[in-house]
Amino acid sequence: MQQIARWIKEYTHPLKAIGGIFFVLALVTGVFWSFGKDVEPILTIFALLSSIFFSSPSVAEYLCPSRKPIRHMDLQEILQFITETNAKTDWNLIHSNNAHEAFLKEDIRLRIRPRWDDEDSWTKSFNEPWATSYPDPNASKDWYYLLYDGDLIEKFILVSVDGCRALLPLPKFSTLEVDPLAYKIAQIFDQKNSLDKYMARSKLVVKNT
Repeated sequence: MQQIARWIKEYTHPLKAIGGIFFVLALVTGVFWSFGKDVEPILTIFALLSSIFFSSPSVAEYLCPSRKPIRHMDLQEILQFITETNAKTDWNLIHSNNAHEAFLKEDIRLRIRPRWDDEDSWTKSFNEPWATSYPDPNASKDWYYLLYDGDLIEKFILVSVDGCRALLPLPKFSTLEVDPLAYKIAQIFDQKNSLDKYMARSKLVVKNT
């Protein structure tokens, strides 16, 4: 339903134009009806179609309220917005020998990329039990930076486990709960569709908000 609402909002002007055409047809038909022509069913159909096309943008706005553009959001609004995006359809993932980053299709200035050369990072080796209980026990961690127009907004840690077969978000140590935003970042970089399977195997759970 949300996708239909977004489509309607994208094509509001053409839909209103079609509604105008049906309105004119209803008006003309009404003139014939006023002169005694038996066109009442046709008039009703034209009027109904005109109402549907004119009202559809308002219904779409109710189902999928407009929000401000990314560039006008503050920090918390951006972070909340990211948790509500679809990792597969709202983001593009670039992965090659020279690049590894994701960007938002709606606004390519919103990007996420690993910072392997981060001066503040510590050794990549990662030894917590939830990350090493796999056939390949080697695990490593990296910072992933959320940027807008090149400016750092937030940073996250993702952990590579089982010979790079999955990239997991860093949970809270005592509960193994994962913040929803960190989970979304991991989803965006989940090229192998292995995230949920490995989270279950590691007993990681997304924190309820």
